[in-house]
Amino acid sequence: MFKGKSLAVLTSVLVTVTCVVIYLEWRAVQDIRKGLSGTELKSLFAKGRHALLHRMVISGGHSWGGPAADTRGPGPPAPAAPAAPALRGASGASTTVLSVAGSDVELRPDLRISTELPSFPTPREVRHPSCIRDFDLQTLPRASLVIPYLNETWAQISATVASLVAHSPLEVVDEILFIDDGNAPEWQHHHELLSLHPKVKVHRNEVRQGLIRAKVIGAALIDSPVIIFMEPHCVVSRQWLEPLLEQLALSKDHRTLVMPTLDIIPENNFNQYLPANHHIGGFDWTLTFGWKDLIEKRNSSYTYPDPYPTPALSGGIFGIWKDNWEQMGTYDINMTEWGGEHIEMSLRTWRCHGRILVVPCSRMGHVFRAKNPYIVHVPEVMKNTKRAALVWLDEHLEDYYKKVPYARQIQAGDVSERIKLKESLECESMDWYMDNIYPELRAELTPKPHHLRTAHH
Repeated sequence: MFKGKSLAVLTSVLVTVTCVVIYLEWRAVQDIRKGLSGTELKSLFAKGRHALLHRMVISGGHSWGGPAADTRGPGPPAPAAPAAPALRGASGASTTVLSVAGSDVELRPDLRISTELPSFPTPREVRHPSCIRDFDLQTLPRASLVIPYLNETWAQISATVASLVAHSPLEVVDEILFIDDGNAPEWQHHHELLSLHPKVKVHRNEVRQGLIRAKVIGAALIDSPVIIFMEPHCVVSRQWLEPLLEQLALSKDHRTLVMPTLDIIPENNFNQYLPANHHIGGFDWTLTFGWKDLIEKRNSSYTYPDPYPTPALSGGIFGIWKDNWEQMGTYDINMTEWGGEHIEMSLRTWRCHGRILVVPCSRMGHVFRAKNPYIVHVPEVMKNTKRAALVWLDEHLEDYYKKVPYARQIQAGDVSERIKLKESLECESMDWYMDNIYPELRAELTPKPHHLRTAHH
């Protein structure tokens, strides 16, 4: 063991490391509270505690315990990284930035950008003729795409990227940022992704953060005024992005979220493309999403293909102004893994003076999978859903418990910070939401007449 001078040197080094880390974290708190720019946030994420300690200990050729081999496969996720200080937007609302043991994946000197895109099934034209027109790109805001991925096949990821590069106006796309969320080596695809196009970037989370936190991390790493959250098993159609950016540009207060129409790629046939109808998204009192009525049935005055409001996001594909994303509290990062965040985001958007539009002139095919390619722990999904219920259902919390009685026993953690966020944004009530945005949900509270009930024997 260590003796004499060796012990003194080791003690001195450990004290120095501790002091430097405390100072750096104190500085990070101050900088975040002042409001970091996109570039500064990128630096904060890329140079987190893990990277700083690694450089301090490894520098000078003294390797005191090199990086451990990654033995994690597609099994249970490793523990999440701890949360870092709060980030405050212009509204004073508080959201949280994660301290991530990750790094940007650099383009190797010997890596050549491909001159040919991988093949992908080009969707047939299914848009209304009025959608097919020229757009003035100079009037559209710049955007970056954020795409988390875990255990995704190269066939589907490559088709997603190829269609994005082929069918996006790259003049207004700053980067296509993939978030490698703790993939095992065989699922990382770093070399292949970076070789596809100069605007394709990869950030790796060394430890799986889960889909919700991975999106928060990715959004903090970009500088573009608009974020487009995407998924790695899609094929976009021609002019999919321009109509979304156009609707965002029309939102002077930046409080509009936009969704494309999601057509269907069957899970067992990636080359097939089935156009979807124009439904609204909604949910029931279990806070489970479902496609509901056609917009034409819900609103007899609707004219296709105008953008139309939807009470709920279907999932993780949407566009949003970055300043609105931050001021509105990003996601609740005390939700873990996957699930519930789109319902929480829907309630928060509508009730806190925003709106969600489906844009039928923007279309993409999406693989609706029966099962995720990674482990999802159902108790974590239930915890996420209960967190949304505790914050947003107000006096209707009991209506949720009636449908999900076992949720009463779930430990959902402290939601006081999210309630403070709701108060600071001066959000409307759940009754307001049902009266003005989603009356179908209130109708579910009304008992059916006895003669309409299903008989049970």
